[in-house]
Amino acid sequence: MSRAPNQQHDSTGPFKLRFGLADIVHSAAIIITKVIGRLTVAPAFVARLAIWARRSESRIIATWVLLLGAIAVHKAANPINPPHNAGESIALLLPFLIVAAAPVLGYRIGIWLFASCEQPALRLAIYGNWRDATPEELDKGKKGWRSFAWFSLVSGILLNVPFRAFEYLASIPAVTSNDPLWAHTLQRAFTMDCAVACFAYAMCFAAAVQRSPLFARALVTAWLIDIALQAMIAVQVGQAAGIPTYLLEPMNALLAVNLKKVAISISIWLPYLLISDNLNLLLRKRVRLTA
Repeated sequence: MSRAPNQQHDSTGPFKLRFGLADIVHSAAIIITKVIGRLTVAPAFVARLAIWARRSESRIIATWVLLLGAIAVHKAANPINPPHNAGESIALLLPFLIVAAAPVLGYRIGIWLFASCEQPALRLAIYGNWRDATPEELDKGKKGWRSFAWFSLVSGILLNVPFRAFEYLASIPAVTSNDPLWAHTLQRAFTMDCAVACFAYAMCFAAAVQRSPLFARALVTAWLIDIALQAMIAVQVGQAAGIPTYLLEPMNALLAVNLKKVAISISIWLPYLLISDNLNLLLRKRVRLTA
């Protein structure tokens, strides 16, 4: 008689897979950041672009101010309802000039604020095991500034400013004293949203230009400010009486789109900010300890 086969069941399965959801997400994030981190933008292109931007900084800012100033004059000269007098006509420029000036002030203040490259005393990005990088590793890691991930992140932050500003200019008209109260409420809310967001993201761009160790903190702060601004607009819209129903749906859609943009940015870039070996070497001057 042949002996009955041993039918003892292995509860772990043939491959003993014990990955939880957190392990899967962590592994996927590491793979994505490693793949993206290995992609590079052409060094010559990055060098030419950086040199051109440094030499043309004043001209770029002047062009920005002149362009948005011209748009502000056009919008103030063509309000939906006419102003009472010349003084009010000039006052119509103020919201649009605030939006024009906000990113310039944010960038200038950011350049001054993030001038120091000293590492902060308190580490907030504590995930993983790290050690201080050696001078040789820091010198070898300089090519990381032309990585595709870093270039995409910084470019996205910069482009967020004109997109936000021109979206505001295209949707918000000049509001006079002849307009209803809800129109003034909406203009103030959307002006604050655009100006503060442009200011915050311009400061983040300045931190990136300065290669500040505080760049990640600045960007996370900008994301939180952006979310708070959308909540502020939602409260203002909810409390404003008399808003036509045909305006409520597009405004709600705009707020939802802005929140989705922030959520997508966080989901893509927060793992990169935390666990990217390249970013930790470039900004935090540390390398991962290998087992």
